[in-house]
Amino acid sequence: MKILAVPVARHRNPARLPYITYLPKLTRPFPGIATTSSQRMMQYVSNVWTQWGRPDTKSLLDWKNRVYSMGERIMDSIEYEEWALKGIDQVLGPSIQRLLSRSHQTAPDAHTHVSVLYPPSLISRPSVLESLQRMSTHRAPLHNRQFLYNMVAIPVTAPLFLVPAIPNVVTYYFIWRAWSHWRAYQALQSLQSLIRHDLVKFEPDEQLDALFQHSRPPPSDLSTDCAWLLDQSCMNRIVDDYILPAQAYVDLRRASKQAIHDIIRSGAT
Repeated sequence: MKILAVPVARHRNPARLPYITYLPKLTRPFPGIATTSSQRMMQYVSNVWTQWGRPDTKSLLDWKNRVYSMGERIMDSIEYEEWALKGIDQVLGPSIQRLLSRSHQTAPDAHTHVSVLYPPSLISRPSVLESLQRMSTHRAPLHNRQFLYNMVAIPVTAPLFLVPAIPNVVTYYFIWRAWSHWRAYQALQSLQSLIRHDLVKFEPDEQLDALFQHSRPPPSDLSTDCAWLLDQSCMNRIVDDYILPAQAYVDLRRASKQAIHDIIRSGAT
């Protein structure tokens, strides 16, 4: 099992931690690990959501396309760290206990760790480790708290289901956000366990490093604050070369966009 540590942006100030997002890649499935019912359900929901966004989808007053457009704007506003954690949970969650138990095995081919690959010319091992530790420390209370808030909001808004002919989008939103925060929280718990048991192996990856060599320089308005940015062509190469799902490109695009916004905002203050 591998996790790609992809630097999205890096400040010129070396004291600032780079913006790093994480893309999971399951190299080969763990024996006995089957697709869970929740994963199958989420795949179904994802397919339905994609169908709503198709131009040829018809609905009363075009409500499906309207909801899809609004939902995409909401999803783009969600912090990229949360998207990264949800992706990690999908791969890491079902196998965390097997990793912990197999760490005591002596078989040379046993899966005993998670490899975190990073481009060594852009980020260092301490930076990646610090990024994971900071994410575990700062985001765990946030996701736990937001999960509880959204769980409380679900029964409060549930009576809207009684309104005829109008889909209760509000309650569905709170259900989705509760699930999203829970998955992010679970991923953080898994990462904390792996780091605590020394089951995370940080590996410099020359292939990943080479993909960044032809990235475009940052826009001129960011040049004083930002030393490097992930560009669209680099995103495509990462997804293609590592055979990642299409969602990985969307996650990279969101992370890059949010990093640019944060750099501009921090430069203005």
